[in-house]
Amino acid sequence: MTLTCLFDINETVLDLSALDGLFTELFGDPQSRTLWFAQTLQNAMTAELCGRHAPFEVQGQAALDMIAARLGRTLAAADKQRVADALKRLPAHADVRAGLDFARAQGVRCIAFSNNARAATQAQLEYAGLSDAFADILSAEDASASKPATATYRQAAANLGEPVERLWLIAVHAWDIAGAQAAGFRGALLQRRSDQVANPLAPPLVTAGTLQEAVARILVHEDRS
Repeated sequence: MTLTCLFDINETVLDLSALDGLFTELFGDPQSRTLWFAQTLQNAMTAELCGRHAPFEVQGQAALDMIAARLGRTLAAADKQRVADALKRLPAHADVRAGLDFARAQGVRCIAFSNNARAATQAQLEYAGLSDAFADILSAEDASASKPATATYRQAAANLGEPVERLWLIAVHAWDIAGAQAAGFRGALLQRRSDQVANPLAPPLVTAGTLQEAVARILVHEDRS
């Protein structure tokens, strides 16, 4: 049976630090991009818990306003559009192409899986030169929810026509791994930075420092299963 791995996109595949210069220009704070993405995730998770789902892109735009208010800045519509446009022009992390090529050489079916709408993810992957590396693109929006809601992972499995227990999620986010494993997936946590730590209440089955290492360890785990 073909092994299928789903890859989170923002931060796992694509490098959001490419936005740091723009965010520093807009907000006057070199940490503002990190604050913004964390606020976006908080907004999305809060909305799911409250039964008030809105698209991930909408949550991100709201987070821009919140960070601006926190830092005493005012953003024009054109500023928000600059961020939206820049999000579609992100480079891949240095280890991504080699990791995806290795996975495909091993017969792994690679699936992009993002909170973003499918069209937005497709544009991101085209810019990063990764369109050929993924067999399909899935969006959490198919479930009218955002990760880590259980429905998003189960809808992804249904779209792929595979049982959840046969699927792996690779991500740098412990919350994404927790959500995937709660839905029945197996999780591989990618730890490029020291702050990308596992949640001891939802430990991943695999941890690795590069994408290729993560895939290799998944393959070893599969052989032992």
